[in-house]
Amino acid sequence: MKKSLLAFSIALISMPALAANYSIDTRIDAMGGAGTAAADFLSAGFHNPALVAMDPDSSFGVLFPVIGLQYRDPDKLVDGLEDFGGVFDTFQADPTNSDNRTNAANALRNLQNKLAYVSGGIGGAIALPTSTISGNFFVKGYTEAVVMPEVSDNDISNIENPALDPNGDYSLTSQGRVLAFGVVDVGLALAGNLELAGQRFAVGVTPKSQNYYTYHYQVSVENFEGDDWDSDANRTEESAFNVDLGAAWQTGPFRVGFAAKNLISQEIKTVNRTREYTYHIEPVYTVGGAFVTDLFVAAIDVDLNEQKRFSAPSGPAIVDNTQLVRLGAEFNAFGWAQLRAGYINDLENTLDGTVTLGLGLSPFNTVHFDLAAQLIDSNSYGGSAQLAFTF
Repeated sequence: MKKSLLAFSIALISMPALAANYSIDTRIDAMGGAGTAAADFLSAGFHNPALVAMDPDSSFGVLFPVIGLQYRDPDKLVDGLEDFGGVFDTFQADPTNSDNRTNAANALRNLQNKLAYVSGGIGGAIALPTSTISGNFFVKGYTEAVVMPEVSDNDISNIENPALDPNGDYSLTSQGRVLAFGVVDVGLALAGNLELAGQRFAVGVTPKSQNYYTYHYQVSVENFEGDDWDSDANRTEESAFNVDLGAAWQTGPFRVGFAAKNLISQEIKTVNRTREYTYHIEPVYTVGGAFVTDLFVAAIDVDLNEQKRFSAPSGPAIVDNTQLVRLGAEFNAFGWAQLRAGYINDLENTLDGTVTLGLGLSPFNTVHFDLAAQLIDSNSYGGSAQLAFTF
């Protein structure tokens, strides 16, 4: 049910925890997320702290708000989970009816080996470039969730052949499960420029505090409700300190960037529902390149290592590891309007390829309103919007 998926996603974005390595920035979202070398001083804290010092013509900026949301549910899993309870109730009311048996068995079978992903974020920043040390204070929150049913073959057999159950007991052992993780980052990106052998380099560091949240919702598959996952009983919370590092080199229009995010590894446990899961925060290293002019920008980012997320000592494997390659371009109409496009490819094949598009309006190059869209498939898509002021 589309309505349930929308409510589920809105619930994610309205959580107090919103992540780890996700960079919230509508301009760069529209460029496929390729911001390690192409981001501006105002969003540098989200991508690469060195970029705070890379724009000598900027003096001050405010970014607020930026908000984004993404659905990835190509198999309509959330719809199937929401609908299964009604199909199963019909079967229980008359288990001798062959149509009821077939419908219930097929509805349960269609949930096997399916996953759905939902994510959302919100953030803001204030930046002040200077001729010495430039600073960018930012707050960002992000949440990502995976919906992962665990379907028992025995349940399907007992529905298809109810006479096999001598007690007439058709209760199910199959489970509906949601795992969600969120982070709120509060950081200060500091950067400065160096001249070496006639070349310009910028280096930056971001000390930041992080609040981590997990949610682990588990219920019998016939009772799954997409809006029940975020109760306090399903939640854990921790806090920690972390740090990002970045560097950038520019000669003429060519720029190369490197970012190392979350250098202090963390493991956050969920509540125990049959089993306990662990969310892993590990360093992620990204290298980027960009061709930057007043009228055109082209950029590429490559993650140098895989990012893993949830794990568990038992149960079905969780397929949520990613390692992304991002491509993007921006066409600028003399500082007044921008068209953007990009593409995201996952080297781990966890996520389908994503086309990104965006539009920016920037009257007087002072007020900036940006929109971005992500096009994945008919049931997987995303978007973001932001407002910024630069002086």
